[in-house]
Order: sequence, then C-alpha cells, then structure tokens
Amino acid sequence: MDNTLEIDLSLATGHRSLGDLATTFPLWPPIPQHATASGTSYPVEVTYAYERADNNLFAQPPLPGLERWAPLLPPLAPGLAMAEGGTALVPARELATWAGLNGELFIKDESRNPTWSHKDRFNLCSVSVAVATGSSGVVLSTSGNHGASAAAYAAHAGLSCIVLVSPDTPPPCRALCAPMELRCLLCERHKAKP
Repeated sequence: MDNTLEIDLSLATGHRSLGDLATTFPLWPPIPQHATASGTSYPVEVTYAYERADNNLFAQPPLPGLERWAPLLPPLAPGLAMAEGGTALVPARELATWAGLNGELFIKDESRNPTWSHKDRFNLCSVSVAVATGSSGVVLSTSGNHGASAAAYAAHAGLSCIVLVSPDTPPPCRALCAPMELRCLLCERHKAKP
C-alpha cells in the first residue's frame, strides 16, 4: 500500500490542544496523543471545517463502510477500509421491560465489524496515519480486542504490528492477538465481501 491519503475528502484542518483551545497545530505531521502548550502536556483533537460539510452526508442510509464518513474523519488511506461501521441496532424489548424503561432499547451489534470489535473504526484511522507517514509498522498495548483489530488493519496495509499485553491478560484475549496469519485471513474474508 502506498503512503497516499484521501486528503481531498477529509475536512480535517489541524489539531487543537484540549488544555488551551486557542493553541493549534498543523494537521501534518500527525500528533499522536499529546502536545505541549504553555509548558504543560495536553491531549489534542483533530479540528474540522464543519461548515463545509454537505448536508446530504447525514442523509445516508446506515450501511457498513466508515469511509463514507471521510469528510468528518482524519484523512484515510485508500483501500484500507474493510466495511467497518454501520453496525446494526438490535431491538431489546425484553431487556427494556426488565430494566423498567418506558420505551425502546436497542443494543449496538459491534460483532458485525471485520474483527468483531468497535476498535475497527479507530484502527482504520490510526493505521491510515501509519501508512501516510511511511511507518513500517504499529505498536500498541492492549488487554484484548484492540490488538486483534490493529493487527488486522496493519496486515491489510502490509505493515508489521507489535501487540503488548500484560502477563495477567486473560488467555482468550492473548490468543486473539497472537498469530498474524489470522489477521491476514480476516482481511481476505472481508476483501471478498460485496
């Protein structure tokens, strides 16, 4: 995968310090987590030109494919998306009744994502940054599904992935992060999706 991004689709304009909203930074190079403003390190957020968003963006049907929200996401690597997002809301009427709720209750079924995790949305964006910066891989710590998701997106992008887990991480979670071959199989399974 080359290190181009779909920059023209994103309305991202830069970064802003959450400790001092007047402190801004350029969009590139990416700021992974924190920036220093006035001698203190604060988390940052990506800023967007929301006023340029097309109103039809919000009239889309709830289908899989996070890249359809590209204007409201950081620039994405072309071809990295694997039909994440757009997961179903499943009615849970009995649970609503049991909980004493006077109305409908829905449960978001995130198991319909490529690695069965809500982390797939995040990893589409974070691995896109790794691709754009020419990184050879990604490194992260996790207690489970974040590692499996990151490994799948890294494998799909042709990057290596190192997943760090603590010794007390439950064996099923560790197994989920273990073999890279599994990530490649997941990628192949979702490439074949219509």
